[in-house]
Amino acid sequence: MNGVGIGILGPGAIGGFHARAIRAAGGRIVAVAGPKPDENTEFATEYDIPRSYTSTEELLADDEVGAVVVAAPSPVHAELTVAALRAGRDVLCEIPVGVSLAEAELVARTAEETGRVAGMGHTLRYWAPHLEVRARVERGELRLRHVIARSLQLRQTNMGWTGRARDWTDSVLWHHGAHLVDAALWLLDAAEVDTRGRCGPVWPGSGTPMDVAAVLVTPTGDLATLSLSYHSREPISDYVLIAEDTTLHIKDGRLYGPDGVIVDSPGVAATQDAAIEAQDADFLAAVAEGRSPRCTVADVLPAMRVLDALANAP
Repeated sequence: MNGVGIGILGPGAIGGFHARAIRAAGGRIVAVAGPKPDENTEFATEYDIPRSYTSTEELLADDEVGAVVVAAPSPVHAELTVAALRAGRDVLCEIPVGVSLAEAELVARTAEETGRVAGMGHTLRYWAPHLEVRARVERGELRLRHVIARSLQLRQTNMGWTGRARDWTDSVLWHHGAHLVDAALWLLDAAEVDTRGRCGPVWPGSGTPMDVAAVLVTPTGDLATLSLSYHSREPISDYVLIAEDTTLHIKDGRLYGPDGVIVDSPGVAATQDAAIEAQDADFLAAVAEGRSPRCTVADVLPAMRVLDALANAP
């Protein structure tokens, strides 16, 4: 894995997680790019990265950069990913791939046209509790009838989950909604659903909706009930997984069943760190082996269609 030089677009908080994960997997980071020279220098020094640039074009002109991690603000994910793919680089794009279905479809088309690896940072697909549930579904041991998922938190200011201030506004629909919807579809093993729901009103403090409610119905009548909020002063993130013969619960980074803990963890932070490391290691291996990673842009298009339906609901 040491052969391909990695460039990171975005020296922010999530960029740091990727830098640590890539190093843990034996990857080689050769460059970072962002619009603020001081942040670039600080990031490059902290992670021992030899070169920093103030533009995407400069990083993509670096012949030693063979693959790119897009860890910039969400509104530019699609633009940067398309630029990197067209420059002949493999890409791991942070969630979301775009802030519209049109952006997501453009990225998917570009990946197909260029033949490059286009991995997605839908990290819940690498969480140990979710992987255990998905494995049971794939083996035919578990048939989920109803997934109830919540992502409730307080984000009335531009502060990320690490506590670092942002100079851009996050989206409860396109960011955390992408996590929740994609995980629900994946666990239900459903690519197409009937979407019923809507976003709440635009909140003047952010200029965007801060709440989302949705019910997804699969062709066989199975359900997902999803709730999201950036107004919640009680942080809640969990999945209740209901089958005809059992009920499972993912919370606190663990998977619980009727008899207790099935997949244990020291907590959410440890589960998340392990998932990012597994995700980035899978991407590096995919690049080295010339295969697709476990989660690609094409894989998440069904979730993006659901988000588009919610964004445009009357």
